[in-house]
Amino acid sequence: MCATVLADLRRSLRSEGLTVQPIKTRAIYLKRYDFSPDVVFDIGVHAGTPWLYKTFPNAAWVLVDPQPEYEAAVRGAGLLDDFDYHAVALGAAAGQATLNVPETAPGKGGAMASLLERTDNLAKTFTASEARSVPVRTLDDIASDYDGRLGLKIDTEGYETEILRGAAETLQRADFVILELSLDPARFAATPTPSSAMSLLAAAGLELRDILAVSDGPGKRSRPRHMDALFTRWAA
Repeated sequence: MCATVLADLRRSLRSEGLTVQPIKTRAIYLKRYDFSPDVVFDIGVHAGTPWLYKTFPNAAWVLVDPQPEYEAAVRGAGLLDDFDYHAVALGAAAGQATLNVPETAPGKGGAMASLLERTDNLAKTFTASEARSVPVRTLDDIASDYDGRLGLKIDTEGYETEILRGAAETLQRADFVILELSLDPARFAATPTPSSAMSLLAAAGLELRDILAVSDGPGKRSRPRHMDALFTRWAA
């Protein structure tokens, strides 16, 4: 695309209140921060996070998701050569919880499984929902078996703050946290505020450094539903 055409496209987008931004959920982008964790946790796995795995090919990997079927999905897709998988939910304390696993089409919808009750418009697209009793552990408990500096990616459909409450010691060893933050109060029956998660991260010395992605609702007048935010040591 020639420079003139690109400039015209940018002007046209600006006139509509839009702009061109890089896709940040890519290995080439995250590598700009020069993180070198010994261990990276992918919490809320679903089908895996390929761009994150490519960013840290030399790190040890720990995947945590209460849906055990996703271990086979990651292995079958060849996304990682070696990793530990913990088929549990994470929270502020050990125990049991109910995981709501929706279905939007046959075999689809597991990515929206949550320990919270979903109340936004997406809930209207569910054709069924399975309630599973799942074990809950704290991240501090699991991470105590892994030495070194850590990186964390946490995407658990609204339950991120509860996970951070059970991760005070782990956060002290974290060089970065990639966290999904809800921005719509109506997303769940009791949607945690963004500041509740941010205050826990700040107490551990981790500050907001970048917005990697923002998800909007449907329609032209929609507002952001959630975002993937990067937190790092302030001096990093």
